Amino acid sequence: MRRRKFLYTSGLGALGALAGCLGSKSPPPRKSSVVADFETSDGSLVIDLADETWVMSRYEPNHQSISGVSPIGIASAKGKGGGVGGRGATGRGSGGYSSAPRTKHGHAWFYGGDYADDWYEDHGNEVSRYGVGIAALGIAYLGSTEAMKDDAPDAGPVAWDETFDNPDDTVAYDLTSRNEFNRDGWYRVGTHVVGSDTDHDFRWECYDLEVTGLGDEKFTIEEQWKVSPRI
Repeated sequence: MRRRKFLYTSGLGALGALAGCLGSKSPPPRKSSVVADFETSDGSLVIDLADETWVMSRYEPNHQSISGVSPIGIASAKGKGGGVGGRGATGRGSGGYSSAPRTKHGHAWFYGGDYADDWYEDHGNEVSRYGVGIAALGIAYLGSTEAMKDDAPDAGPVAWDETFDNPDDTVAYDLTSRNEFNRDGWYRVGTHVVGSDTDHDFRWECYDLEVTGLGDEKFTIEEQWKVSPRI
């Protein structure tokens, strides 16, 4: 399928203000469907975009949204004890991946514990589902597994190693020719999503992947975490 094209003017390297972990009383990560799957094939990381892309949001058309007033929501990847599914408690580099809550596509959901479902049940009249298009996709190497245990970056966009404008269906990122050091470790895939039926910037949905086997080109994705802004 061919996706609608978007004019993206805010700059792929721009880093927005990020909020820290706000605790279990804060809104949970938003639900979304943006990336369906990741796989390795012929030395490349292949990103399969969802057929139907959408996000849940408290944005109200023609009104200033709650998230527009204050960026409450980008959960900090450095948080400790972030609850079920948080990388500080169960996450990357420290075990617990198998017990983390999952998204509809099977990604481990960062900060998506039981409280998230309770919050959505209690606030169902405050949120809506919006169709989105992907204006850009970025990929960056974050660091080794050891380094990421104690020094993971905040959620949201980072300084991307490569970007793809208006990606369509799948994106293939060559892990061999573009990675001269054959670095095992963590990679971030970020998608900048914008409204397809409403003029609104829904910011970034990100995914952190642990990739091993680059030295002998037997690539394996060990973990897949979905990192979303709070709704």
